[in-house]
Amino acid sequence: MKLLVVLSIKEHQEQVADLLQNTGIKRFSVSNIIGYKKKKENPGWFAANAGDAKTNSIMLFSFTTEEIANKTISKIDKCNEETQNPFPVHAFILDIENFSKFL
Repeated sequence: MKLLVVLSIKEHQEQVADLLQNTGIKRFSVSNIIGYKKKKENPGWFAANAGDAKTNSIMLFSFTTEEIANKTISKIDKCNEETQNPFPVHAFILDIENFSKFL
């Protein structure tokens, strides 16, 4: 099992949710977050043109299979390349080693 985490600006929430559903993710959670960026720092993760920014963002996450998680990241990469948006969608996958069981 994998934990897929996707970060985006709030304005793209519906498009990202549609992308998740189109790649096979039927259940996910969304959390509102505020992203901060200092002008001098750009590790390749945040928007290059943001300057000293405070951005209303979202974090979507879902527990899924490795296949679906990788498919989703590939789709996100393709969409980012096609749109050339200054606020690209970011995603990463974490391994789930163990989890609580329910009946």
